[in-house]
Amino acid sequence: MMYIFSSSTSHAFKLFSTPHLFTLCILMLVLITMGIFKNRLRHPVTSFVVRICIALVLVLTEYSFHLWFIYHQKWDVTTTLPLQLSSISLFLAVFLLLTRRFFLFEITYFVGSASALLAMITPDLGVYGYPHFRFFHFFIAHGGIIVAAFYMIMVEKYKPTYLSIWKTFLSLNLFVILIFMLNLFLDANYMYLMAKPLSNTLLTYLGPWPIYLLSLEGIAILAFHLLYLPFIFTKWTNTSNDHSGTTQFNS
Repeated sequence: MMYIFSSSTSHAFKLFSTPHLFTLCILMLVLITMGIFKNRLRHPVTSFVVRICIALVLVLTEYSFHLWFIYHQKWDVTTTLPLQLSSISLFLAVFLLLTRRFFLFEITYFVGSASALLAMITPDLGVYGYPHFRFFHFFIAHGGIIVAAFYMIMVEKYKPTYLSIWKTFLSLNLFVILIFMLNLFLDANYMYLMAKPLSNTLLTYLGPWPIYLLSLEGIAILAFHLLYLPFIFTKWTNTSNDHSGTTQFNS
């Protein structure tokens, strides 16, 4: 049992191993289940309880992460502040669930969902494979961000606009500038702005610094547009149905 919370492990994370794929399947199952029961979840009391529960899970997950570092005397201002994109997205998701602010939804959906999904596909977990605490923390935190964003879409009926893409992109870049300056001040590498992670992730294949940062800009724009595609199709389908209904009525 203590192995799960130990500071070292002999079970390194293996990309696309059975535990890795299983966690991705669990996330997909949660999203499908949420879609099936979306009408029941729209009851005001039920919606409030579910939103609070998701937010609580996210907060406790982040809290336990910092407790683990403190317990093992590994907490460091240069590496452990909640300034990685995943931690920032997590807190945005929490505030979104509590306040239901549309601007928070825009950022959480585009930045949070895109970054969390990419992180879950190519995790930066190093030596912390299943069943270590860090493995569970990583996938619960990132999966929770995605669940929060899609809950607002499926249950609360939030829909981003095309302008949301560029508002989010601008907000992200302003935040990147802020984190870059903090990195210089702290001699840190938050959001991997100063160097790529040691593990094999998407950044591994995007060229040296600072080329991979420019590559990420393009990937972000592409990812945001891909995330917006379902809403274009929905709008197109609804418009087609409206025209079809009008034609039948007139005939």
